[in-house]
Amino acid sequence: MTVHELFITSVGIDVGTSTTHLVLSKLHLVKQLSRSSKKFEVVNREILYKGNIFLTPLIDRETIDIEKLIVILNDELDRANVPKEQIDTGAVIVTGETAKKRNAEKIVEMLAAEAGKFVAATAGPNFESIIAAMGSGAVNKAKDLGKTIMNIDTGGGTSNIAVISPEGHIIDTACINVGGRLIVTNGTENIIEKYEPAAKVIAEELDIPLVVGKKLSQKSKNRIAQALASSLLEIITRKPKVSQLAMKLMMTPLLTFDREIDFVSFSGGVAEYIYDKTKEYFGDIGREVGREIKKQLKKTDLKLLEPTELIRATVIGAGQYSLQVSGATTLVTKDNEFPIRNIPVIVPYIPQENPTEEEIKAAIGSAYRRIDAIEGETPVALAFHTTIGLSYDRLKSFAKGIVSAVPGTSKSPIPLILVFKDDIGNSVGNVMRRETDLKTNIISIDELGLREGDYIDIGEPMAGGQVVPVVIKTLIFQQE
Repeated sequence: MTVHELFITSVGIDVGTSTTHLVLSKLHLVKQLSRSSKKFEVVNREILYKGNIFLTPLIDRETIDIEKLIVILNDELDRANVPKEQIDTGAVIVTGETAKKRNAEKIVEMLAAEAGKFVAATAGPNFESIIAAMGSGAVNKAKDLGKTIMNIDTGGGTSNIAVISPEGHIIDTACINVGGRLIVTNGTENIIEKYEPAAKVIAEELDIPLVVGKKLSQKSKNRIAQALASSLLEIITRKPKVSQLAMKLMMTPLLTFDREIDFVSFSGGVAEYIYDKTKEYFGDIGREVGREIKKQLKKTDLKLLEPTELIRATVIGAGQYSLQVSGATTLVTKDNEFPIRNIPVIVPYIPQENPTEEEIKAAIGSAYRRIDAIEGETPVALAFHTTIGLSYDRLKSFAKGIVSAVPGTSKSPIPLILVFKDDIGNSVGNVMRRETDLKTNIISIDELGLREGDYIDIGEPMAGGQVVPVVIKTLIFQQE
């Protein structure tokens, strides 16, 4: 039965440097029948449950306590009063300094296994900038106001920056190691319990000793916060000459967008201090960093705007915006196991006009070589931008060209993953099954725009197998 409307219960989970939290959402999707596309589009997003905010549990400064994390998340799902079997999909996003922890990848694997249908991702800095800008409401504000907005999501370990055009498009991103939990103390006595490498960079610059078990004076905290805020302001005001300290803290290249910014908005935990939402102290430097950012902002020409969401921006972005849904003309063979994670995307450059089987084979081989992938050993997503057409002969030639390029994959347990920008996923998949001797599983999905260098996570098909949830991301694990 063809479905024209979907209601999806989606969970977003953000395991961040400072905090872990969960948001449960209901997404309403409608198939756009009036267009040539058969893709489902989200027409409404409703938050069903905003979870409590927990400090991310750690075993030591290098390792997250996964068992405690799973207990927290299971308790939160119980509080939301929605049985796991009623959750259709979701995204687990591991962000900030947490993505650098020794067992970051293990967290994602275990949470995905625990939650079954979840698509799990570790957010690189650019991906996190995008989902935070969406989840904060800054993208919608830019569109509603017709203004260019820069959103800065300042959490425990990083500040993720996104520049949003008046049309609501994210046109530039950057990330700097400026956050409120780069140094953690035991509270009232200010005895240092742990610190991140970025804090050490700042402290050495200021000649402030950081020693676990020793006291950090309030004066030193203020000086560190001042230097962190100053480094962030250098980046967001786009100073022509950036200090060496700010460059040492950068996780990405500098912003390249050079036109006027109408407003800046802040999200993330530190934003709670910037907008005077809390005075609570969490045994870190978040309060000092937030106050210092606000103080230094007043000395600039930047106009401050408050977004809809602050500390929950990333988790809302994870549950409502990071997931994309494929077109409704897909083919997924029954023996595939989901979720499938961290699949590199390659784009074969195929001639537009009637490519031959040999040209298709050569283009795919070249695409594998570009990323040093060995065909048959490395799972990849082959993303095709070429308009193929729907004549049977052209589909047959295209399918045969693909299969001839992947002899190792054809005979291995690795699925053949095909992604098309046009709604022909089902057609190509069916012709491939009929006209070739391909033995492996097929995932042939469509109406997704992918670029070479992207990575994708693929979730369990929904709506009777008609559509497939996908997370598209550009950077995976950040190394120290």
